[in-house]
Amino acid sequence: MSWDPNQGSQPGSGPNPYEPPQNPYGAPPQNPYTTPPQNPYTAPPQDPYGTPPPAGSGYQPDYGYAAPASAPLPLGQALAGLPRQYLKAVTKPSPRTFAEEMGKADWGIVWLQILFYVIIYGVLRFLASLINPIIYSTGTTTLPSSSVQLLTVLSSGVGSVFYAIIIFLFIFLWNGLVYMLAKAFGGQGRFVTQMYTFLLFAVPLGILSGLIGIVPIVGTIVAFALLIYDIVLNIFSVMAAHRLSGGRATGAVLIPIGILVLLICVLGLVLGFLLAAAINSGR
Repeated sequence: MSWDPNQGSQPGSGPNPYEPPQNPYGAPPQNPYTTPPQNPYTAPPQDPYGTPPPAGSGYQPDYGYAAPASAPLPLGQALAGLPRQYLKAVTKPSPRTFAEEMGKADWGIVWLQILFYVIIYGVLRFLASLINPIIYSTGTTTLPSSSVQLLTVLSSGVGSVFYAIIIFLFIFLWNGLVYMLAKAFGGQGRFVTQMYTFLLFAVPLGILSGLIGIVPIVGTIVAFALLIYDIVLNIFSVMAAHRLSGGRATGAVLIPIGILVLLICVLGLVLGFLLAAAINSGR
């Protein structure tokens, strides 16, 4: 079959190589790149590094437990729950233990605990002085035995009342000093909360110490061990009540102890010098 050049391209022979291409890719889009959003990134906050809230505005949730809400119980219900709280505070020593109980703090239950503790401890001291009399003895006096017994009872009673007053004053003076130091270290708690957590271990351990103190030698050794445990629990209670770290709470508790020991040493030196001067002047 011959090919006529006037008939155009031969069928099935493909496009004419002498004609311009017909744009095999089609017409390009009108605007392949859409307009970007006006502000793909939201505006930064006005002051991302603003002043944090003051320390007293709330508890910082970085101690592994949340601060309980203040929910004091009715007085009768609070008294009924004290034995369980005492046992928990003494047998489960940790800041969390005191943090779980400090929401029940109230001045009514605080005053009742102090009164109960002072009375019970005074009675125990009175019994201890009767069981282990020191001042009066039938072997060192010419007084009748009935008079010696009466003087022993009177002196023991007066001494117990005096000791109870000392305990009462010590509770407030000690906690006041610890409270001021805790505040200086950044503490956030209330004084009534600190007092409440303090009494949760001080009352049962104090009564136990008074009972054991009736035994002359063994009681003294055990009482000293209880004193060390008392200090440890006091640190835990301050950590919970004031939301302090262990180091700061330890400082708030040990600094007053150091001051007390220093005062006792100074007083002992002064009394020693006075006694030595009196002995030398009498020669």
